Amino acid sequence: MPLSHTSVKKSLFIFAFAALMLPWLSHGATSVDEHRAASAQGVVEIDNVAGSIEVQAWDKGEVAVTGTAGKDVERVEVTSEGNHTFVKVLLPQGHHWGSQDGSAHLLIHVPTNSSISASLVSSELKVSGTRGELQLRTVSGNISGEGSGDMHANSVSGDIHLDVQGAKLIEVKTISGDIVLTGKTPEIEATTVSGTAHLELGVVSRARFKTISGEITASLGAAPDAQIEGESVSGDIKLSFASEPQADFDIQTLSGDIDNCFGPKPNEPRYGPGKRLSFKTGDSGAHVRVSTRSGDVRLCVKK
Repeated sequence: MPLSHTSVKKSLFIFAFAALMLPWLSHGATSVDEHRAASAQGVVEIDNVAGSIEVQAWDKGEVAVTGTAGKDVERVEVTSEGNHTFVKVLLPQGHHWGSQDGSAHLLIHVPTNSSISASLVSSELKVSGTRGELQLRTVSGNISGEGSGDMHANSVSGDIHLDVQGAKLIEVKTISGDIVLTGKTPEIEATTVSGTAHLELGVVSRARFKTISGEITASLGAAPDAQIEGESVSGDIKLSFASEPQADFDIQTLSGDIDNCFGPKPNEPRYGPGKRLSFKTGDSGAHVRVSTRSGDVRLCVKK
């Protein structure tokens, strides 16, 4: 069936519009493909304002940065100095990134044993396969991934979902964000403000949990010399042990309940509010101390 005059005119219009728009589209996002030789155990520092960063480990002795940068990004700068490699997304001076396309979406390959230091603003961050120390910071972006080196993760209004195995130390903090963490580490510190934390841990020697207007739930084992501390203001702390711990317990609440599923029940003071539970099991040197101002404490053993 022959095309009508109207259909021909419409097709010509669409073709002309596409031809006019093509130069604009091609001048939008800019491709990034940068490679720098890097130390096998070097440090990679990453700075980005908006977009997303994914860091993947590989067995090559170089840092490779690929992806796209928005039309308002001045450039993605990849430089090296000694055993440090720097990846910086640079914006023009005076750039108001909230109203323009100053975002970058980058995939960064690093040597497996690299240490990573990432400082992001409104950018997602994902890390996988690394064995070096991780220092991960975002303002309003989520942090996710896995690694086996010491971990320091901090987010203001983003969530943190991490799997960390074999680290000696894990520190994780959120403000108005949630934490989901799986890790085997002898030492951990977890802090939330107006957020929840769900922690699946191995046997710990040092653990410190703090929350304000949030909830911390931790599954863990206690080493013979473990020092486990919990502190809450308007939030609950729940500790679930792999087996009945041999430890000295001191649990206090100013305005909350204490639930102990494997030992004695708490005492209520004769005068004033609050509850207290103090008892000892076994002969180890471990201590478990938890205090809340306005929150509940639950101690239990996994079944």
